[in-house]
Amino acid sequence: MIDVIIGGAILGAIFSLIAAGLNLQYGVTRVLNIAHGEFLMLGAYVTYLCFTFYAINPLLSLPISGVIIFLIGILIQFLVFRRLVHLSKTAEELEFRSLLASFGLLFILQNVALLLFGATPLGYSWLIQPIVIVWMGVEYFFQLNMVVIAIAAVIIITGVYLFLRFTKFGLALRATSEEPTGARLVGININRMHALSFGIGVVLAAWAGSLLSILYRAHPSMGASYTFIALVIIILGGMGSFLGSVLGGFTIGYVYYFTLTADALLAMAVVYVFLIIILLIRPKGFFGR
Repeated sequence: MIDVIIGGAILGAIFSLIAAGLNLQYGVTRVLNIAHGEFLMLGAYVTYLCFTFYAINPLLSLPISGVIIFLIGILIQFLVFRRLVHLSKTAEELEFRSLLASFGLLFILQNVALLLFGATPLGYSWLIQPIVIVWMGVEYFFQLNMVVIAIAAVIIITGVYLFLRFTKFGLALRATSEEPTGARLVGININRMHALSFGIGVVLAAWAGSLLSILYRAHPSMGASYTFIALVIIILGGMGSFLGSVLGGFTIGYVYYFTLTADALLAMAVVYVFLIIILLIRPKGFFGR
């Protein structure tokens, strides 16, 4: 039980971070970016390079990966998704076009990474000392880096929530998501908010990748499974709901980790089954409209 509680919380924190970025993008712009996991992959590679070649602490490399991926994301949003927003007459049309565009972007980013870094997974070791937790006479072992990245993920999620809740930029983003026409009438620059939401979304994905690089090796195709998990979390928590992403992330984290303890090969299959159940029983999620 202790193993599931702690392990599920660690996975849930990372999953919540990934899903929150994708949900923020969709909630503000209605862009369905299925290449979200590829920005996670890029963040993992940036942190790997910083640690391997410059001996930079992985946590201290977060600002570096954040700035680099933010600039890449803003450029992609300006060249691709902003044009799709203006060309699409309805939200449904925008979702369909952005789905196709991001599907192509997924393969572009994967192949660029494959060209630059090769197909061999790349990793490093950091804070691998074990932590022992004794409960009812049973010893449970966790690596120190697992606890560190979970705490870092929770801090980042909390910071993003406070930004959205208590700052003017956060208010403008929420206004753009809730009522775009009204936001325009009060002087909010919609294009700027779309770019900001997309940039923050890819930064959260990059930071999740940076944290995951501490545990797992980076490779060009690593992002696809995390994109799917993020979509399941968003459906569970509710489209456009930040708190729903967090609650859904921890829910899927526990489901995933509990399945891992039973049979690792069934983990993704259980997530698929969980998605079907959600769609049948509560397709709007916990907090979705």
